[in-house]
Amino acid sequence: MPEWKQEIRGRLAGLQLAPTREAAIVEELAQHLDDCYAELLSGGATPAEAERQTLAELSGSELLARELRRVERQVVPEPIILGTNRRTNIMADLWQDLRFGVRMLRKKPGFTLIAIATLALGIGANTAIFSVVNALMLRPLPYRQPEQLVKVFQAQPDPAKGMLPSLWSYPRFEILRDQNKSFSDVAGFNQSPYNLSGTDAPERLHVEMVSASYFPLLGVEPVVGSAFTTEEDRMPGANLSAMLGYGLWQRRFGGDAQVIGKTIELDKKVFTVGGVLPPGFRGQSGTADVWLPMTAAATFVPTILTHPNDHWFQVIARLKDGVSLAQARADMHLLSAR
Repeated sequence: MPEWKQEIRGRLAGLQLAPTREAAIVEELAQHLDDCYAELLSGGATPAEAERQTLAELSGSELLARELRRVERQVVPEPIILGTNRRTNIMADLWQDLRFGVRMLRKKPGFTLIAIATLALGIGANTAIFSVVNALMLRPLPYRQPEQLVKVFQAQPDPAKGMLPSLWSYPRFEILRDQNKSFSDVAGFNQSPYNLSGTDAPERLHVEMVSASYFPLLGVEPVVGSAFTTEEDRMPGANLSAMLGYGLWQRRFGGDAQVIGKTIELDKKVFTVGGVLPPGFRGQSGTADVWLPMTAAATFVPTILTHPNDHWFQVIARLKDGVSLAQARADMHLLSAR
């Protein structure tokens, strides 16, 4: 396997990146190039051809490097640790989204980047505020009208560090979902590992808890069964259903269309299979195996949907037709006061 890291460092040399950030970028791009090289070999290319084509792809990453440098000037330089293990670092998640986007483009002739627009609101000294981040980090995104997709996060003022991004609590999410004027759809999502139990072969799975609007917002439809309902979205415990990823369906259920109505156990909680998602869809993290309604979180942590200070999930939204990011930001100003 060729050594890519020296070549990558040479491409990044003029950017004066922080050492830790440069190391992360080098590591990620090297892994990407390893994957690309291996894929070319498996497709019949000679080692020399595979190396040449892989380096040609790296040439397109200079735009990526330039934009990463611009983004680094806009965000806090160090990770933000938000307490318990259920409070995921929002900036680390954005970086994870970027890494997944790079992997998603392995078969493309290069990297095409669209700027991450961080819209700092900078209002209020003692209250949490809303902010909007453009989620269009990379093209092409495999979703309906990706140019309308945004990530929305809360920003919490800190006397020493200014505005710190924060995840969402469910009560604040309900305000955003029900009272905003900028978004046609708003969806929450959180990924955590759970054990598939009650089988002869237990398995550790990545589970996304999502609001019912998550799949329509992304334009993703199940290939078998149906998606979550509004009732499941608004009434905790109304119906503990689950949706399976296509790979898990094939691997554990043999692709049986009669899987609908069968049950699975996750950490000894029983869920009824309601649908199967299309091949290639693995959620926002790119690794999800199973999806549960967000309200199912109360099955594991009873107070999690009612406690306003329990911040545990991210939010994506779809801009209404004709609504700009600037207009959405103004709308968030108004919501932050409620």
